[in-house]
This record gives sequence, structure tokens and C-alpha cells, in this order.
Amino acid sequence: MMKSLPNVYCFVTNLAFSEEPTVKNRLMPYITKAIEQGFKVILVTADSTPLDEFDSNFFSHILQPSQPNRPRSFFKRAIFEWFEARKILKSLIDLDVDIVVLTIPSMFLLFNASILKRKKLYLDVRDLTWEYLQNSKPNQLVAKSLFRMIANTSFKFFSSIVVTNEAEVEYFKRKKINALLYFNGISSEQFRDLSTIPKKQHKEFTVSYVGKVGIAQNLETLVSAAEAIKDVKFNIVGYGSEYNRLQDLVLSKKLNNVTFYGNVKWKEVLRFYQESDVLYAQLQENFSVAMPSKLYQYLNASRFVIYGGGSQAQKTLSNFENNIVIPPDNVRKLVDAIKQSRKVCSQELNFEDNLKIIKHNYIRENNVYKVLQEWSKI
Repeated sequence: MMKSLPNVYCFVTNLAFSEEPTVKNRLMPYITKAIEQGFKVILVTADSTPLDEFDSNFFSHILQPSQPNRPRSFFKRAIFEWFEARKILKSLIDLDVDIVVLTIPSMFLLFNASILKRKKLYLDVRDLTWEYLQNSKPNQLVAKSLFRMIANTSFKFFSSIVVTNEAEVEYFKRKKINALLYFNGISSEQFRDLSTIPKKQHKEFTVSYVGKVGIAQNLETLVSAAEAIKDVKFNIVGYGSEYNRLQDLVLSKKLNNVTFYGNVKWKEVLRFYQESDVLYAQLQENFSVAMPSKLYQYLNASRFVIYGGGSQAQKTLSNFENNIVIPPDNVRKLVDAIKQSRKVCSQELNFEDNLKIIKHNYIRENNVYKVLQEWSKI
């Protein structure tokens, strides 16, 4: 039987649910399970309009809208986010809550955690973003060394740290810090939707990417593969900083087999999964400790998966069937993988074991419940 838990949880991010669905996907199970267990929840985000999905007797939403037109240069943006994080955390000093949960990919909430050192703090780590900075760029290498030092100093303010994958567990173990593991999988509702996707109907072989279109994903690799395999249809679904540049690249190459769709709603995402033979994702080499949450969706959609990326995702995908892992940013390897998958997909593939693994290990609500149980002991 669980001990009596604190009455109020405050979950804090300096990002907006409306702009960062991955942050929303991470936090919503926390909120839902905490409320189900009878606790009040305060959510702090950078949104301009509040969530209306929960009973107001148990849930309140503090809005801290971020300034538009954030600086684009590395150091100016870092300074901007540093002061923005401080402003948000200072606004919570007098808030009457039992526990504050800072969720990051934004490292600057972590770096300024001392502002709330008089409260019980928990850290939810979705990404170790400072570790993704590139050693090959002198300014980023200097920043990485500085950020590592600040992070190591800041960890001591937290009573509990939660991470998303085994590589992050090992990262903290090397620092002699115990970390709880909450896989960044999929919600139970997503599992139901994805598990019932019909078989593909049309015959045109289709490769789809669904997710953020940014620098980390480097989808120019996919565009170059499309140039080499003209009889395959390629879908790019999603939006990000690289979207317009990639559109211009496809136009300049006069490629008729690549189509951009921008951001779409969940029902449309399901349709793209249904119409695809292969689902593709990539993260550049400096993101090797990351496990993109979209891969769990891909696996649950019962489609063949091609992933270009590093060690953590490769380790996870080795437990599943019907996927290929290749080095990132390698056009030749990607072309070969697509050709190989085309042969494999001509046969009847079995995805039942993949679905069992997802259901048993990667349902967000189940993993959140385990975290809340552990927090009850602290």
C-alpha cells in the first residue's frame, strides 16, 4: 500500500505544450496519474492559453508565455533562456506546493534550480541536452565543459531524478546518483490507436518520416536518398526550423517523389502510418544517448523501421523485430537499407512480438505510476 503522498505537485517547463508536443506527451501522464490518485497538480508552461482537460478542483495552469523572436545565435539564445528560466523559477518561490518537478530538455531550469532549494525538488530528464553539443565546434565545446560543471553542481538540489533510457541511467550511475527510469514511450490511448492500424492498401512503396524537422534530424539525408531511388514515394510529415530549407532543396533537385505535409493532427498521423511501408527516423551522431519517442510509435504501428542513429536507440531496437539501424547522415547506407526493406516488406511480416514488448514495457501511464510509487518513499 502506498504511503501518504504530498498534496500538491507542481510540474514546470519553460516550453509551450502548443509548440512542443513531446513535452506535453511527457508530462500529461504525470498529471493524469497524480490526479487519479487524489492529488492536486499545478502546471507551469510557456503557453498563452490554459489546458481545460482536467477538473479545476484538482488542476491549475500557470501561464508564463515566452517572448517571441528568440535569438538564433548560440550564445545569445543561451543567455536569453538562462534569464527566462530564472524568471519562471523566481515566480514560484512563494507558491504553496509540496513538490516541484522540473522537466528538461531545457538545461537552464536545471542550472537555476538553487532558486527553489528550500522546496523539495525532483528532476525529470527527457534529454541531456548539454551532452549533445558538438566537440568539433570550439564554441560548443567550451559551452559543454561549462554546462557540465554547472549541471554537476545543480544535481545536489534534487531529492529524485527520473530519466528516459538506460544510457541516462548509466550517466547518473557514473556520478554515483541513483536515477529512476520512466521510458519515454507512448500513452495507453496511442497504443490502442496504433495497434489497430489497418494494413496498407495501395501498392506504391512508401517511406515516411513523421516528427520534428530540425537540425538534429538532418533530413537532407532522406532527400538525397529520394534522389537516388526515384520509384519510391517519400513523405515528410511535421514542421521545424529546417522545413523551408528542405522544401527549397527538393524544388532545386526537381524531385517529384518527395512530399511535405507540415504539422498534422493525430488522426492524420495515423493515416500516414497506415499508408507507409517503412517509417524512418534519424538523429545525428552527437545525440547517441537519445532514444527518440517517435520510434515507439513507429514500432507500435506495425511498420518496418529504419533508424539512422547512435548506441542507445540501436540497443533498444535490437529487442524488436523488423527494423534496420544504420549510421546517421550516411546516404549510401540509407539507400541500401530502403532497398533491403523493400524486399523484406514484399513478404508477410509478423509484428505481434513488438506489440507485446511495447505493451509490457513502454506504456507511459504504467511507468509514471511506478515513479509515483517510488516518490512516495522519499
